[in-house]
Amino acid sequence: MSSAEAERLPFHASLAADDDLLTTKLARPRVPSTYVGRPRIVAMLDDGTRKPLTVVSAGAGWGKTLATASWAASTPAVGPVAWLSLDESDNHPRSFWSYLVAAIRSAVEVPRGNPLAGLAPGLGGEVDNLRRLVAGLTRLPKPVVIVLDDFQVIDEPAVLAGLSELLRRPPAPLRLVLLTRADPALGLHRLRIKDDLAEIRSRDLAFGVAEAVALLGADGVVVDPDGAQLLVERTEGWPAGLRLAAFFLKGEGPGRTPADFAGNDQAVTDYLAEEVLARQPPELRQFLLRTSVAERLSGGLAQVLTDDPRGQRFLELLERTNAFVVGLGSDRQWYRYHPLLREMLHHRLMVDEPQMLPDLQRRAAHWFAANGQPIEAMRHAAEAADWHLLGRLFVTQAAPLTVSTERAAVVALLARIPAELLADGAELAVSAAALRMHAGRFQDMQPHLERAQAQLDATSPESRIGTQIAIRLFSTAVARVRGDIAALVTASSEALDVLSGPGVALPAADQYRAIALSTLGTGLLWSGSLDEAEACLHEGLEIATATRLEASRINMLAHLGFAATVSGRLREGFAHAAKAVELVDARGWEPLTQAATAYLTLAMVHLQWNNVDEAQSLLAQGRAAATLDLAPRYALGLTQVRLDASLGRVEAARNQLVRLRHEIGQWQLPAFLERWQAITEAEVDLAAGDPSAAMTKVRTSADDQPPFAHEQTCLAEALLAGGDPHRAEEILSSLRHRTDDRSATVEAWLLTTLVADTLREDNRALEALGKALDAARQEGVRRPFLVVDTERLPRLLTRVQQMDPSASGFVDELLADMGLVRSHGTLVDAPAEPLTDRELSVVRYLPTMMTNAEIASELFVSVNTVKAHLKRIYQKLGVTSRRQAVHRARALGLLSG
Repeated sequence: MSSAEAERLPFHASLAADDDLLTTKLARPRVPSTYVGRPRIVAMLDDGTRKPLTVVSAGAGWGKTLATASWAASTPAVGPVAWLSLDESDNHPRSFWSYLVAAIRSAVEVPRGNPLAGLAPGLGGEVDNLRRLVAGLTRLPKPVVIVLDDFQVIDEPAVLAGLSELLRRPPAPLRLVLLTRADPALGLHRLRIKDDLAEIRSRDLAFGVAEAVALLGADGVVVDPDGAQLLVERTEGWPAGLRLAAFFLKGEGPGRTPADFAGNDQAVTDYLAEEVLARQPPELRQFLLRTSVAERLSGGLAQVLTDDPRGQRFLELLERTNAFVVGLGSDRQWYRYHPLLREMLHHRLMVDEPQMLPDLQRRAAHWFAANGQPIEAMRHAAEAADWHLLGRLFVTQAAPLTVSTERAAVVALLARIPAELLADGAELAVSAAALRMHAGRFQDMQPHLERAQAQLDATSPESRIGTQIAIRLFSTAVARVRGDIAALVTASSEALDVLSGPGVALPAADQYRAIALSTLGTGLLWSGSLDEAEACLHEGLEIATATRLEASRINMLAHLGFAATVSGRLREGFAHAAKAVELVDARGWEPLTQAATAYLTLAMVHLQWNNVDEAQSLLAQGRAAATLDLAPRYALGLTQVRLDASLGRVEAARNQLVRLRHEIGQWQLPAFLERWQAITEAEVDLAAGDPSAAMTKVRTSADDQPPFAHEQTCLAEALLAGGDPHRAEEILSSLRHRTDDRSATVEAWLLTTLVADTLREDNRALEALGKALDAARQEGVRRPFLVVDTERLPRLLTRVQQMDPSASGFVDELLADMGLVRSHGTLVDAPAEPLTDRELSVVRYLPTMMTNAEIASELFVSVNTVKAHLKRIYQKLGVTSRRQAVHRARALGLLSG
C-alpha cells in the first residue's frame, strides 16, 4: 500500500485492528418485517433530536433499540444518524472516544481540514481529544445524530466526565441519543433547566391496546380488544412481555387465553426459557445455549462454538422467526441476541453445563484470532480465565498494538491477568513488561524481560518465536529511554534476524518487522550510520503504512526527515518531518514521543531558512514530546544552543550547554551526538570571538569514520577568523564539490569567498559567492550568510547582484534578513518591522503640507487614528519627526523623488 493510498483510507481503517468488530459496532440493527411502527415514538425522537441530548431510558425489553433504529431508518429531518453499540470493553476514555469519532465519520462526510477528519483518540491526551472533538463537531456543516446504544454499560468516571463537559456547552450540530436501562450520571438536571434535554421513558414506550393488537397480529396471534387490554394491563405495555405473550398463546396446550398469561419479571424469564428455548428442536436449543458466550455472532463463529455447519442458516432462521435475535447491518453477516435472551441463555448454560463455558470461550478466542481480531480473541481468553492463552495471543498477534490506537484495549485485557501469575511463563512475563511500559515504568521492565528470556525454552512452539521477538522489541523501549543506542541497534537487529529465519509463520510478523525496522533505523541514525538508517527507515515505512501502525510510521517519517536534514537535503527533510507532524496534529496525538525528532528536524530546517521564531516554537514542541527519548531530547538542546549562538546570545548558549551536561549525568553520548556537541561548542566559541578555543573542539579526522563536513567548515571558519586563510583554503578545497551535505557546500563556498577576499583575489571571491548563492537557493539556505562575517558580505553581495541579475531577488532577501535594503545604489538599514498597508498610505501624505486632520479626511479615518499611525511609523523608521520620517522613507525607497 502506498502512502497516497493510506491517506485515502477511511478513518476507522486507521483506527481499529479489528475491522469486523468495528463494523458490527457501527451497524444499526436491522428492523424486522414484523416490527409494529410507533409513530408516537418517531415524533418524540424527531422533537427530541432538535436538542443536544435525548435520553431513552427504560429497562430491558422496552423496545428502545428497535424503536430508535426504525426512526433512524426513516431518514430523520434533523440530519444523518450515526449508530454505536456499546459494551463493557468500551469503558476506557480512549476506546470510547475512538469509537464515537468513528461513528460520526461513518455517518457524515467530514470536510477536509475539520479536526474530525483525522482525529484518532487512541493515542492522544484526553483533554486535547475532547477539545478537538468539540471543535470538529462545531465546524460540521449540518447536525449529526449520534445514537449510543446500551449506554448503561459505561460507568468509567473519566468517560462520563468527558461527556458531561461536552454537554456543558454542546456544539450546535451535536444531537446525542442515549439508549440506556438507567439514567446516566451526566448532570441531567442542568440540561433540564437549560431545556437541552428530551426524555423518553418506559411510560412513553409502553404499548397501548391498538399497538398490542397489531404486535400480536404480526406474530400470527389474533386477540380481541378486551384480551389485548388484559395483556397490556398485566405487562404494563412492556413490549418484551407482549412478545412473550404471543409465544405463549401460540404454544402447545389447549385453550390458552390472555387471562392465563402472567407478565411479571420472573414469569418473563420462565417464558423465555419455556417458550423461546424449550420449544426449539434439540439442535437449535444447543445452538442457542452455546452461542450465548459471544456478544456478536457470525455464521463461522457459531459453527466453531457448536460444531454444527448450519450456523449461518440457524441465525437467519432465528432472525426471521424470533424477535429476540437481531441482525446487524445490511449484509446478514453478524447478529446479536436480545439482552434478555442472552442473559437467560448464559445463565442456563452456567447452571446446566458449567464445564462447557471455558471451552466455548477458548473456541471463540481461537476463532477471533484466526480471523484477524486479536483484541476480541484476548477478551474471550480472559473470560475463560485462560491466562496462558491470553499471553500467547498477546505475543503472537497483539503486542505491536501497544504502539497503536488500540493500546488502551490491549492493556486493559493484560491488566486482568492475576498479578501472581505474571511470572508464570515467558509470554506472561512479556505481558508484565508491556503493562510496566504502558504505566511509564520503563525501569521496571527489564526484570520481566530477563525472566521471559530465561523461560523462553519452556515456551510452546507456536508462540516461542513471537515471544522471542517481543522480548527484543520491548527491550528497545528500555534502550531508548536509557539512551543506550548500542542496545537499541542490537535488540532491533536480533528481532529482524528472528523474523527472517526459516519457517516463521507469525500473524503479527509484518507489524513486528515494521517496528523492528523503525527502531533499528532510529538506532543507526543516532549512531551516525546515515545511509544504513535511511534504508531501514524507508523499508519500514512502507510496511508500517500497509499495517496501519501510525505511531511507527510517524517515528520513521521523523527520522527520515532528520537524516535528510543533517545531510543538507532541507526540503526533503522538511517534507518528511512536516508529514509526521501533520499526522500527529490530525490525529490529536500531541505530544507524541515518536514525533519529537520531527519537531527537531523542522526546527533545524527553519533555522537554516532563518525563520528563527518558528524554529524556537518548534523546539518547545519537541521538548514537550521528548520526555522519554533521551537522544532527541539532547539534540533539541544542542539545536537551542546553535540558535542562541547564531543570534549572538553567547551567554544563553553557554548556560544551555551547562544545563545539558548536567542533565545527561553519566550518559555516554553516542558518537554522532558527541561530534555534534563538539561542533556546537565550537560555534559558540566562534560567536564569542574565540577562534582558538573553537579549533580545539573540532575533530578533523577519525580512525573509524571520516570527519563530518560541518566539522571541517567549522575548523576552516576558525582558521580564517584566527588569521590563517591559507590553512582554511586547504580544508575548503576538499569540501566545495562534496555532494553528501548540501548545507555544508553552501558554507564551504561562502567561506571560500571570504578567504579569497582576504587574499585580495576579488574575481575568485565573487565567483565563489555566486556558487554559494546557487547552492543556497536549491535548499533555501539563508542562515550561514547572516552569521559569517556580516561586515564584508553585504558589500560582496551587492557586487554579485550587479554582475548577475538572476541572483538579485535572493540577494535582496538576504540583505533584508541582515536588516539592509538597497536605495539609489547604496545600502541602508531597513526598518526592524515592515510598515502595514495603512501605514504606507499615511507615509505618502507626509511630504505634503497637509495637516493630520486633512490626512484623516482623505483616508476617511479619525484624527486620533492618524496620530496612532504616525506614532507607529516613527517607531518603525527610528525617527522622531515628520521631516526625518520623509527622509528615511525616501532612503528606503518607500517614497519616490
